[in-house]
Amino acid sequence: MVKKAGGAPGLGPLSRLRRVEGVAWRVIGEEAVLVNVRSDEVMHLNSAASFLWSSLDGRASLEEIALSMTGQYDVDADTALSRSTVISRSPASTCDLVMMTG
Repeated sequence: MVKKAGGAPGLGPLSRLRRVEGVAWRVIGEEAVLVNVRSDEVMHLNSAASFLWSSLDGRASLEEIALSMTGQYDVDADTALSRSTVISRSPASTCDLVMMTG
């Protein structure tokens, strides 16, 4: 579940997510390694998940990020959006790694 700033939890194509403070991360090659410093949890992201993580700046919607993924990966917009939403709802999100904005 993703925390929504000032409201109830929810997630959809127009959701704008941002990375929260307290998560150190580094891209190595095309993959990313995330360390949640509050929980000492380490996560390894594949190339597509790394692209999504890097794009979570609070400005772009999941739909916009999915469209940009179609240019990077051999995937159609609907599949990219579906996978972006699933990744955003993954256990990583329940560890307070992302927050909805606006």
